[in-house]
Amino acid sequence: MTVLVLENPPVDVVDANAFKLAMRNTAASVNIITCAGSDGDYGLTATAFSSVTLDPPTVLVAVNASASIYPHLIQHKRFCVNVLKENAESVAGDFAGGLPAEQRFGRHAWRRLASGNPALLASAAGFDCRISELHHIGTHLVAIAEVLECWHSDELPLLYASGRYGGFS
Repeated sequence: MTVLVLENPPVDVVDANAFKLAMRNTAASVNIITCAGSDGDYGLTATAFSSVTLDPPTVLVAVNASASIYPHLIQHKRFCVNVLKENAESVAGDFAGGLPAEQRFGRHAWRRLASGNPALLASAAGFDCRISELHHIGTHLVAIAEVLECWHSDELPLLYASGRYGGFS
């Protein structure tokens, strides 16, 4: 693999608040990232999820270092991305802090994957993954992972932009 390193990286960096406001205008799917830990299941709501390459099937997620799932991603090197269905705002809210961590999995139906990760039964799509690379960038852990299993439904995904949930119209 070849990595291009800039010899003279840009000196001026955009203001963090301006960057945050601009990023709010990019729509993204709403996902529940889950991981089976040694002492229970962990999960959070995230929009920082993307495909990386088709061959081999690879995705990435970015998780804040303060999240309860963070040490389990590092330790177990696996996660599941559960893409929420349109109108699943309550699930997103539960995993975004609306419920204490120990209560989040009790309100929804799950299945256990071969990896041990929990998968949301009512998801528009899902990706069970094994982490191949971890990168600490600023406040976040970026996990690049190979997709071990995936599934999808005919349901449209829940979207998030400008601080609001929505869908296709």
